[in-house]
Amino acid sequence: MARIGAGTSAARTVPPAPVVAGGGGGGGNEWKDWIDLPLDPSDGWTITTAPNAANAGATVAKVGDELHFKVPNSGSMRIQGSQMNGLFMARSIHIKPWEDAGITKPAGATDSQYEPEAIQYKIEIEFATSNLGPISGGSVVGAEGTYLTCLVGLAGFPTDQGGNPVPSSDYRWSAAQVYKNYGGNPATDSRLNLYTSGYKSYSTNNGMQGTKQWKNQQNGGEAGSHNAIVYATSPLRKEEGSGPYGRSNIQAGSYDNTTPFAGMCTLNQQLFDNSTKFSMPMAGQSAPPFWHVALWFGTNTTTSGKGEIRIKKIRMYLQPVQNRFAL
Repeated sequence: MARIGAGTSAARTVPPAPVVAGGGGGGGNEWKDWIDLPLDPSDGWTITTAPNAANAGATVAKVGDELHFKVPNSGSMRIQGSQMNGLFMARSIHIKPWEDAGITKPAGATDSQYEPEAIQYKIEIEFATSNLGPISGGSVVGAEGTYLTCLVGLAGFPTDQGGNPVPSSDYRWSAAQVYKNYGGNPATDSRLNLYTSGYKSYSTNNGMQGTKQWKNQQNGGEAGSHNAIVYATSPLRKEEGSGPYGRSNIQAGSYDNTTPFAGMCTLNQQLFDNSTKFSMPMAGQSAPPFWHVALWFGTNTTTSGKGEIRIKKIRMYLQPVQNRFAL
């Protein structure tokens, strides 16, 4: 396989197709097409279940062709900042941006150093909306999934976790999010804010809004109703030493992945905070983070919830993009 380099340079040969983020499925052009990630939690994922989630009986498992997060008993499983009281599901192997995007590592860069100007990252969760997803009572009797939440994005650690990424006080993260904002059966509820979606990070907690129905709602939702959340990095970042240095903006929220170019639901225009620095050391750290593809399941606040979250597909890509310097 060959790719065209930056500017007027000739075609160059790139390495064989990478194994993205610790293993992925799919086919075709690894640097063009989405890559499906396994729905089986035992297939390259590390699962961390916090005590609150364990006490509520929370589990994550592949059921048929879907991934189900199930909570049979009410529990407060807040995910906010360093509070990971729910269930954390991360790719066991951190991403290797240069290798995974098929770019020769620049001199002086580390294997794990993610530079958004050269590499585009995007990840999407498509929910199983034909059976009251994304979030509902599901198979849990007497439940409506109220306050349950699902997030997907990146979790960064100051050191290589050796294939066992576990949330701690020194990890940082940012993600797209959806949660069930009210009680009620989605099949008989047409409210635009039954589900709210947007973004959340270690340092940013107020990026949610509800402006669209989801496909599982009453009458199947309006045209373009949502069925997925998506998280994508910006191709540029702020310079070092200028206020919140090294910061990179993020797009995150929900959309309809069956309607090309339709807009998305997210609060304001973008997510940014002063702590998440992709390619530079974060506060109190001496090296760029090791980033892991990650999902979080729990509740959006300290309010208890129970029910099910049903996922149909997890897909992502790490793609090379044009930048100011020919790599």
